[in-house]
Amino acid sequence: MSARFEGRVAIVTGAGQGIGRATALRLAAEGARVVVAEIVAEKADATVAAVEAAGGIALAVPTDVSREESIAAMVATTMATYGRLDVLHNNAAVQTAGDDDLVGLDHEMFMRRMEVNVGGTMLGCKHAVPAMRASGGGAIVNMASVSGLLGFDRNAAYGSSKAAIIGLTRYVATMYGADGIRCVAVAPGLVMTESIQEFPELRLAQYRAERVLPWAASLEEIAGLVAFLASDEGRSITGQTIVIDSGTSTHRPRHAMATWEAMLASDEADPMG
Repeated sequence: MSARFEGRVAIVTGAGQGIGRATALRLAAEGARVVVAEIVAEKADATVAAVEAAGGIALAVPTDVSREESIAAMVATTMATYGRLDVLHNNAAVQTAGDDDLVGLDHEMFMRRMEVNVGGTMLGCKHAVPAMRASGGGAIVNMASVSGLLGFDRNAAYGSSKAAIIGLTRYVATMYGADGIRCVAVAPGLVMTESIQEFPELRLAQYRAERVLPWAASLEEIAGLVAFLASDEGRSITGQTIVIDSGTSTHRPRHAMATWEAMLASDEADPMG
C-alpha cells in the first residue's frame, strides 16, 4: 500500500469499531500516526492493537466528543505527542433505538443526537483548526449520511443531525480555506457493519431493493474514500459532500418500488445481495 500519509498525523474519533476502526487502520497502513479517539477505552485499545499488529503507529486517547474539554484534551495530547495535526476524521456519532415517529420522539433524545453528532463535529473542527494552522494546513473529513440528504419514515433526529453536519462542512471549508485547511463530508448509505449484518433478512432485502447496485458498501470502501479525500490526491476538493451509497440516492422512489415488487414476485429476495 502507498505511503500517502508518511510523516503525517491523523485523529479518528469513534475509532473503536466500524467505520472509525477501518479508517484508523487504513490511514496507519498508509503511513500516518493515528490518534484513536474513543469513549470506550477497551475498544480504543483493541483498535490500537490492530494497528500495531499491522506494523502501524497509534495512540489511544479516551474522548467524549460531546464535552469540549475532552475534545480540547484530545487535540492537545496529539500535539504534545506528535507535534502536528494533518487529518481529522470526525466519525463519532450516536444512533440508538427510539428515533421513530416524530410525534412520539423524546426531546431529550433529539437534543442528545445534536449534542454528539453535530456538536462533537463542530468541537472537533474548532480545536483542530488552530493545530492545523500551526502544521501548515490539513484536511477535515466529517461523517454525514444519505439520511442527511433524503427524508425517511423514521430517524428524523439522526437524519437532521447529519444534514446539519453537511451544512457545517461548507462553513468550515469557506472559513479556513485560506489557511490551507480543507473540509469535506462523506455520506454513506447502508454499510455492511457487523451490526447491520444481524438485521432481519426482510429488512436487509428492503435495503437491497433501494440500491441500483447489487452490493452495499463495505467498511474498507468507506475508509478508502476518507483516505483519498484526506490525501493530497483530494487537495482541490473542499466544502463538498461525497455520496457513497451504491446508487441508493440516484433514482426516483418508483424504481425501488418496482425492484422490490419484482423481488417478491420472483421469491429471490437475497438480503445479502
